[in-house]
Amino acid sequence: MKTHAREGVALDKAICFLFLSRDNDVAQQLGQAIGDLGLLTQEMPPADALAQRLAEIQPQAVFLDFTVDPADPGRLLASADLARILARVAPSVPRVAVGRVAQPDGAIAALRAGVSDFVDPAVSPDEVRGVVQRLVLDRRSAPGRGPARSIVLVGARAGVGTSTLAVHAAGLVQERLAQVVQMRQPDPAARAARAGDLLATQLRLADRVCVLDLGYPLGDCLLYLNISSEFDFAEGVRNLGRLDGTLLNSALARTPSGICALGLPRDLAQMRGLSPSDSLMLVERLRQHCGLLLTDAGGCPDPEFTAKLARAACEVWLVTDQSVSALVALADTLRDLERHHVDRASLRLVVNRYDERYGMDAAQIAERFSLPLAGTLPDRTLPLMACLNQGRLLHQQAERDVYVRAVQQLVDGVLADTPAPGARATGWLAAWLPGVHKRMALI
Repeated sequence: MKTHAREGVALDKAICFLFLSRDNDVAQQLGQAIGDLGLLTQEMPPADALAQRLAEIQPQAVFLDFTVDPADPGRLLASADLARILARVAPSVPRVAVGRVAQPDGAIAALRAGVSDFVDPAVSPDEVRGVVQRLVLDRRSAPGRGPARSIVLVGARAGVGTSTLAVHAAGLVQERLAQVVQMRQPDPAARAARAGDLLATQLRLADRVCVLDLGYPLGDCLLYLNISSEFDFAEGVRNLGRLDGTLLNSALARTPSGICALGLPRDLAQMRGLSPSDSLMLVERLRQHCGLLLTDAGGCPDPEFTAKLARAACEVWLVTDQSVSALVALADTLRDLERHHVDRASLRLVVNRYDERYGMDAAQIAERFSLPLAGTLPDRTLPLMACLNQGRLLHQQAERDVYVRAVQQLVDGVLADTPAPGARATGWLAAWLPGVHKRMALI
């Protein structure tokens, strides 16, 4: 992998572009044309690994090499094949052909492959910048979409409360999204109705939280949400080519409050033949279509796949408690993530069942592991278990409970971290409904 950028360009996923080519000269010209608009990464992954690289890099646009080179006669055909694969596995990622104005064969091959944007960085670098700015702006201002948000929850070990946290965080965010949809209603009577009444109608996926239940023990999140479905993760991967927003909206299981969920198959043998890149592409497809994707990877026995999920997420919550066994397991988990090149800047520590009387306090744990502390959750085992045994979440029965308030603060901090385009400093939700955080603080 090579990068091409001017000095001072931030190494940030939000301003990353991918150039699929082995031609260093063309890549250098393209990188100079893009300039300070972002970081250009040049590589040529195998076709079967392309989906995985897209999930890891998350480029704002993909450039394809349609220059004609007598020393590489198969270049146009290979780029055309890559363009068709991109259209299938990542339809929302813009594709741009890079060619030469003096070589019409490249432009014709690009058009036949379904690539409508064509640039020549050697002749018109300003045109390259114009195309890049337009594509990035179009993606960020797409109607009905906030910035794609995804959080992966990784438990230090099984039993530290990762699934319980995931479903309660999902429930609280879903309530907010329902209120946002309610305030969008043109009819004053509809706006005055309870937010829950809206859920009698179909919400768009962009207005739903999706819980991806990949943790162990198997199916805890779906059990706590009191839902089941015949459509599972393995079936989603097998039908990846057909999964658009409409099919996902009808296939995913959902709760009466609007949360949708997808879990592992009951027979885990169905997972053995699945391509890891296709599995990651399904995760990316969910992230693209849903308002928020919460992935429970607590207790997942595959550290490599967990790391891939973490690398593709906006943020990773590392969940632990204050027990010696959990803290030792947390150290092992961190080593696994670092060994698989997960950026520590995306990691946040959550201390569950917290009580200062147990010994090492949360600040000391965070300092010991050099992690930013996202928050603490009090030990509320009894009320949590009582509610979950009734098929309800705690905030549905006791919205003022200290556990609910702690999860609310955790969610508020995460959603406020990344301002949406056009928002000043209030987060992605405020871009949909100005003043929502101020109104929420008054509730």
